[in-house]
Amino acid sequence: MRVHFARIMINPFSFFKNPEQSWSSFLLELGILIAVVLFVRFYVFQFFQVSGPSMCRTLNTIDGVCQRAQCRTLWDKMTGKNLQGSDHCEFIFVNEFLYSFVRAPERGEIVVFRPPTGERNYIKRLIGIPGDTVEVYNGNVFLTNERFDSVKLPEPYLSQKNQNRTATTQQKFAVPEGHFLLFGDNRNESLDARMCFEPSGCNEFNTPFVPRENIRGRAEFVVWPLNQVRSLSHEIFPGEDTEIDDSGKSVDSAAGAN
Repeated sequence: MRVHFARIMINPFSFFKNPEQSWSSFLLELGILIAVVLFVRFYVFQFFQVSGPSMCRTLNTIDGVCQRAQCRTLWDKMTGKNLQGSDHCEFIFVNEFLYSFVRAPERGEIVVFRPPTGERNYIKRLIGIPGDTVEVYNGNVFLTNERFDSVKLPEPYLSQKNQNRTATTQQKFAVPEGHFLLFGDNRNESLDARMCFEPSGCNEFNTPFVPRENIRGRAEFVVWPLNQVRSLSHEIFPGEDTEIDDSGKSVDSAAGAN
């Protein structure tokens, strides 16, 4: 046993390598394995921990209570840090393959991304795609593009306290090519495009629009805690069955027309 341990200390690969296998074959297999792991990690799927209240009630509402405190990570628990944080945050499965190889993000999807001026991952709902003009009036969100003229978005995912209460200092967002507009479902407590993802708000150095390459993937499932496991609803709006009158106004009550 001591001899075997000494061999591992001298050559850690000897524990995994077949003695009859050549080093060139072993290194080739190891390289392929690393490549597969990295491919899956960056282009297929990931698991993320959701922290903070910006997507309540859609995410991070445990037993009816929105988890407002920052989540305690495994490292926090091991080192005794962030004692005031929440131990009850949700973990989600994020589909990276969809946007990497299949199609572009669509309006209404819940996505994980990096904001234009930051390295931390955020999770919000996609409100505007390239070519959309999104306007906020009287607490409601309206969409204008080639097909729709000032259609009120239905937003059924908003809680009662957030319905008709979307506030912003910038009322109009014209989404440029290759960029997207994202708001949190908990509009009253979400740091999102309305503030250019910065507590200080928008200025000449930042933008409310997220580049396509910053979007990591679509949130598909809550996988933890076990009593919260569920698939996530992506409200693609307005739908293809939305009817339009001669003026371009929506006449489908499901799309939120008055």
